Amino acid sequence: MTPLILDCDTGTDDAVAILVAALHPELALLGVTTVWGNHDVSHTTDNTLRVLDLVGRGDIGVHPGCNGPVRSRLEALPSGRPDLAPRLPLPDPTTPAGSPAVEWLVETLRATTTPVTVVPTGPLTNLAAVLAADPRLVEAVGSLVVLGGSHREPGVTPYAERNVWCDPEAAHDVLTAGFRDLLLVTMDATFSAPLDPADVARLRTVGTVAALTAADLVEARIAWYRRDPAMAALGAAPLHDPLAVACLLDADVVEVRRAEVTVERTDPTTYGATRFSFAGEAAGSAPVRVALRADHDRFVDLLCASLGGDPGIR
Repeated sequence: MTPLILDCDTGTDDAVAILVAALHPELALLGVTTVWGNHDVSHTTDNTLRVLDLVGRGDIGVHPGCNGPVRSRLEALPSGRPDLAPRLPLPDPTTPAGSPAVEWLVETLRATTTPVTVVPTGPLTNLAAVLAADPRLVEAVGSLVVLGGSHREPGVTPYAERNVWCDPEAAHDVLTAGFRDLLLVTMDATFSAPLDPADVARLRTVGTVAALTAADLVEARIAWYRRDPAMAALGAAPLHDPLAVACLLDADVVEVRRAEVTVERTDPTTYGATRFSFAGEAAGSAPVRVALRADHDRFVDLLCASLGGDPGIR
């Protein structure tokens, strides 16, 4: 089993990522840390507890984290996300939150004798704070899989994906920290494999609480993305965060190139943009592996199996 920590600003797609990580037999989810992003960290923490309690995994600790960027932003962050409900439509949690995220992450990574995989699916603020506390903790991380950045796909601005845009300073700190194995799962990859109503129907046939919940959440995402003309024409929606977890279970679910990656932190026009300098494909030619495309069918197969299609998975 792969020891895993998720770091989430939990909304609909984070919720599906948590379900996969909590239920797949090849993953040992040590804990979930929560961070600001789409909503205040109090909401992202509450949502995370709801998801884990729903599938009987209240034994997995949930640790509330940072509620704002690691350093001041170049420009003000627009307040709130009125287009997104702050609370997932799931039963109220019964399990309390655990210790603060940064404190727990530092203690856990210092104590581990086995490299831990870390998957951040929100702004990278918590991880940047951990590195500021102890830069040597990069050595405790076996693989870092970051859901963030964009090469050609527009994000919250024409240039920047939201997770990086929320905290470009944190993204810079993490991407330049020297992690031994860093995979960046970009919006180009997630938008290349959107889920449609046929995928929702397939999830419903799995029949477990986890799969039915995922189907409801994907259906809600398809409805939300109808405001985007391209997505409305497809009748589909990207499912960003679970793709990052899927990469741990099937390396071939994404196509990867190596690149030097920088984050724009000084130009207000392109603030938060990720810039890629692609290199040769030989190992070591560039420090970051960048996922630019995904295999839709492999992704959906993995979701269905992880959420209960295999009798060996609860």
